[in-house]
Amino acid sequence: MSAIVQRLVFDTAAGEIRDGQRRYVLMRPDVLMGALHELDGKTRQRVLAALATSTERNGGRSVRAYASLDRGTALLDTMCDTAAGLGWGRWHMSLGADRLDLTVHNSPFAQGHGKAARPVCAPIAGMLGSVAAMLFEGPVLVEETGCAAHVASPVCRFVARAQSGVSLAMQS
Repeated sequence: MSAIVQRLVFDTAAGEIRDGQRRYVLMRPDVLMGALHELDGKTRQRVLAALATSTERNGGRSVRAYASLDRGTALLDTMCDTAAGLGWGRWHMSLGADRLDLTVHNSPFAQGHGKAARPVCAPIAGMLGSVAAMLFEGPVLVEETGCAAHVASPVCRFVARAQSGVSLAMQS
């Protein structure tokens, strides 16, 4: 069982779910992603960008908490385990000198959105950005290179690259 699943406290008296100080909410992915269908294309893209930014910023607090215990590939293992435990699909990360690749099987965002003209897994991209920025100790560029909602594929693919030429090899 995922470590986060074991730590979650379901406090029905308070109406909340917590992992320590971090509060979570359970929501059907079709409810969240279905809201995008109510928007025009330009607004939809702005909302997806805002979701990525918010996830990178706010999810980054979780990444920093995990990184205080785990570094390098141990942090990647923790992130993959946590993603699965929170219903964000099954993640596999591969770390290179100046890039971090992520493959996601069963993305709730792609599944919840359905067929799309563009990639829609912005929250995953945001979380990957936070993880990569922690590993590369600086700004990164993240791209969703393949989305199950956009192309006929069972997986979503992402790549994060160190933005300023920073690589893990230089940080030792």
